[in-house]
Amino acid sequence: MNIDFHQAIEAAGVTASVFLIIFMIRKGWKMYYVMLAAVAVLALTGGSGVLEVADTFYRSLTSYTAFYLVSMVLAITILGSLHQEVGAMNRLVDGLRYLIRDPRALIMVFPAAISLFSTVPGGAIISAPMVEKTGKDLNMPPVELAMSNMVYRHLVVLITPFNAGIILASGISGISIGSYLSFTIPVIAIVFIIATVILLIRYPKPAKEDWPVQKPSGSNSPLFDVFGSAAPYAVAIILGLALGIFFPLAMLAGIVICFFLYLPEQHRGETLRKRLKAIVRGFNWPLALSTLTIVLYKDFILEADAFLDAVTLLVDRGLPLTVLIVVLPFITGFITGNNAAALGVALPILMPFLGSDMHSVRYFGIIYLSSYAGYFGSPVHLCTYVTNEYFKTPLYALIKGVNVYAIIMLGVGLVLSLFY
Repeated sequence: MNIDFHQAIEAAGVTASVFLIIFMIRKGWKMYYVMLAAVAVLALTGGSGVLEVADTFYRSLTSYTAFYLVSMVLAITILGSLHQEVGAMNRLVDGLRYLIRDPRALIMVFPAAISLFSTVPGGAIISAPMVEKTGKDLNMPPVELAMSNMVYRHLVVLITPFNAGIILASGISGISIGSYLSFTIPVIAIVFIIATVILLIRYPKPAKEDWPVQKPSGSNSPLFDVFGSAAPYAVAIILGLALGIFFPLAMLAGIVICFFLYLPEQHRGETLRKRLKAIVRGFNWPLALSTLTIVLYKDFILEADAFLDAVTLLVDRGLPLTVLIVVLPFITGFITGNNAAALGVALPILMPFLGSDMHSVRYFGIIYLSSYAGYFGSPVHLCTYVTNEYFKTPLYALIKGVNVYAIIMLGVGLVLSLFY
């Protein structure tokens, strides 16, 4: 296979766009600026005319994938903002603390619950005080508290249908969120057990007198608080996954339920106005724009036939495709510290090499899992920094420990993929 000058320029443009993404993210640029700059590089080096470039822009921005992903991102951030405003998050935490009397279980549950109901970047800082307070009853050292906060949060993030990464992977690949979850849930169940054996099993449960728990003030039923606080998300999951309703509409149902949740008997008008403001605050336009520009980048990179031909040449000369599927997403996730960016780079490059028999969750699940493992253990992962800052642990020790679980996660996924 010969590559002419035009193809070489096109391939160089794609390579440059990937390194530009990595460089700009590490420098702290907004994701939508990063992806637009990468798209500009592709447009300038692709050899297409102005009309062809404009046509690609139009088709990409008006595609079903773009509409689905942007509407999902907006729905999730709106629901997260409203969930905080109505006080559901505090009720959830207080209810869990009352119902679960074992602090070892709470150290797992708090980060997991926060990750399920909070889409805030660097959200590990939200659960850090809860983990610290609970871990002190077990006399856990700061490094292990920090590790617990990171590990249990991010194991659950990987399997929540509200994770931006899984939404992006589903939208680009055409494989349903449910299919991705059928692959990742068994992986995470195994890693969860491994993590618990390493982190928590050696700590005994405190005596009852050392673990006093009072019923949350103002609560008639802590169990009702837990189920009530989780109801908006549970309804969205049931409608979207179990019943197959268009997921943004399922999320809208969750938003409506949350809007009227825990409505006080007095001052309802003022309360509803505050909740409307929370909905407006929840419109995370930077995240929506970032998602849209990732779709745009994906469509432009799929036009770069020369780069794909060059990678094909490497595969033809002995580079195993399975190695590429594992290594490319992991490295991209590790360097960028951003799961969505890693998928936005890796999926468009890898998809053309996957034959129709490989368009299954067995392969796309590995791509998703590999990108997440790289992002999880990345030294530029925001949650690592906020967790390290809170617990005042040695940064290198925390990064090294988190990467152990990232490698375990990927290893378990590779083994289980053999059965799909």
